[in-house]
Amino acid sequence: MAAPWTTSAGVAYMGLFCLSGLACFASIPRARSFNDVEMRYGLVGLLATTGIWAMFKTAFFVVPNPLREATYIIGLVSGFATVWAWLYFASAYTGRSLHKNATLRRLSVAVFLTVVFIKLTNPFHELYFTTTLVTTPFRYLAINHGIVHWVATSLSYVLAAVGLFMVFELYVESGYDTKPIGILTGLLALPVTLDIVAIASPELINFIYAPIGVAAFAIGTLFIFGEQFLAVRTTAQGDEAAIILDDSGRIQDYSPAAEAAFPGLVASTGESLADVLPAVAATRERDNEQIVTRDSDTGTEYYLVSPRSMTLGDAAVEVLALTDVTDIERQRRTLIERERELDEQTELYRAVIAASFAFVFRLDLDGRYEFVSPSVEEFLGYEPDELIDNSVVMLTPDDKTAELAKNSLEEVANGESVQIRDFPIEARSGQTVYVDVRAVPIYAADVAPEARTPADIVGAQVMVQDASDRRQREGLISVINRVLRHNVRNKLTVINGYADMLATELDGDDAEKAEQIVGTADRLLDLTKSARQIEDNRELSPELEAVDLAPVLHDAIDQLNTRYPEASVTAEIPAAATAMTLPRIETPLWELLENAAVHGGEHPAVTLGVTETAEQLRITISDDGPGIPEDERQVLAEGKEEPLVHGQGLGLWLTYWIITTLDGEISVPKSQQGTVIEIRLPTPSTTA
Repeated sequence: MAAPWTTSAGVAYMGLFCLSGLACFASIPRARSFNDVEMRYGLVGLLATTGIWAMFKTAFFVVPNPLREATYIIGLVSGFATVWAWLYFASAYTGRSLHKNATLRRLSVAVFLTVVFIKLTNPFHELYFTTTLVTTPFRYLAINHGIVHWVATSLSYVLAAVGLFMVFELYVESGYDTKPIGILTGLLALPVTLDIVAIASPELINFIYAPIGVAAFAIGTLFIFGEQFLAVRTTAQGDEAAIILDDSGRIQDYSPAAEAAFPGLVASTGESLADVLPAVAATRERDNEQIVTRDSDTGTEYYLVSPRSMTLGDAAVEVLALTDVTDIERQRRTLIERERELDEQTELYRAVIAASFAFVFRLDLDGRYEFVSPSVEEFLGYEPDELIDNSVVMLTPDDKTAELAKNSLEEVANGESVQIRDFPIEARSGQTVYVDVRAVPIYAADVAPEARTPADIVGAQVMVQDASDRRQREGLISVINRVLRHNVRNKLTVINGYADMLATELDGDDAEKAEQIVGTADRLLDLTKSARQIEDNRELSPELEAVDLAPVLHDAIDQLNTRYPEASVTAEIPAAATAMTLPRIETPLWELLENAAVHGGEHPAVTLGVTETAEQLRITISDDGPGIPEDERQVLAEGKEEPLVHGQGLGLWLTYWIITTLDGEISVPKSQQGTVIEIRLPTPSTTA
């Protein structure tokens, strides 16, 4: 019986497997040059296990008979390991994450160890294979495969097919010319055909031929078509836009995503990138990542160009990854613009503060100064550092003022804004100066405005305005007002008395003229009353309360019907009409009703309507007269001090003054006929 090495057939088998093993081992350094670590691990593992398997197949023919079965078993273990190495490589190469899945990895280890255990213990149960010594075509130990072998082999073929499917799917998606590497990859499945032929034909020995296919795949993809192998993997991986360049900057390939993002790439293979996409090419001259722009129908799009180099031995490609960062870049640019605007607003704010306030400061919730503007030195004589960390009562001249300051801080800590007129503070010189103070809460910066609660308040911002000029001016006006009002009323009383006597003694036109004098004097006396009301209201702080205006309006209508019987009054007033206001709101309501009755025509028709929403109580007063003049409209709507055509102008201004100081609003909508005046007052639900 001829030994394998003494026959041409035996030498052919031994040489084929030996060369396959050597080819796999020789390809390992090449595979280790992959930049991608996971792909490198998978391919090196595939080549190493296949090389070992091929060498043990070679040794199977030459080792002494007692060692052949052990040699075959070791080869089987190594051969089964190639399946898992191939799956790992296929997953990494195609950009999948199956090789990272912990559950799949644990399952794979369990299956592998189970099959290995059965193989290693085969001499005891012979479920995997038995052996028979044969002499054709040469003397060797033939393997008779058992049922477990066919189960394990079927599993191996299925798993190998899964890996092949992933790789071929990548080839198809890449859009690259993958015929050469596709053929090489297909060689991995060729040994399966040989295995089937060996079972049915005596021309081939029944021996697994898989190492031959792996060796051919390794030589072809790593040494002959290395650039294509890398390019396909890069261009087709995920949805990434990528351009493949050679060392001269010419386009070798590009991914479908890159073509979609930059249509200029179409049919550009072999052309210089600088000619096709100059903006993208310019980024290669810089070491760091750069952003390029592209105009589209939806606006400017932004792409981050990230250069990467991939090498496989002597083969090298440059990959320009184009990541769509449009949303992020737009947000970044918007943020930069907003920061610029904020800087401008901050400077404007500082200028306004400097111009509008004597100084500003910030308190913590314990009432200690955290910040004081430099202008405090000019106003009070203190440097800011002298006040920092000291209590706010440091500047109060007495215990009463100190208590007011503490109570106001408590209100701010509860989320309220506080305004105080004529607040006394003590300068370094000991002089007491009076200021107007506005304090607002400061909320934690990390809390969204819509989510703020008093628990998020960390301090108080306080604006201080010098009240000296205002107090002096108001004091002077008050004195003048009182003197003039007193003198005018005295003189008008005298005029009114004499005119009334004349009216009773004269007849005809003279009596009528005397009555006109009486009426004029009465109206002038009413003006002095309005002036008194304005001064009184100026001193009152609008601490609003819930007031039911329904009885107030009914009383006003009754009074209007009595004084102006020629007027027709229509009113729609609910049973209750509650607003957050003060009783002095009666003054402007009566002023507007009377104005409608007086100036509504010969037989005026006055309409009063009241509607209530969740936020406002709306009172509408209208007449059918000639309409209010534009200058009087501006008095009511804007509080302008303009010369008036008719009516008690001071009364109209008082109306505007009282309503607005009570947090109300007044407007005069355009009307085709007559005058419509609308008053809006806050409801209790608004201020709750």
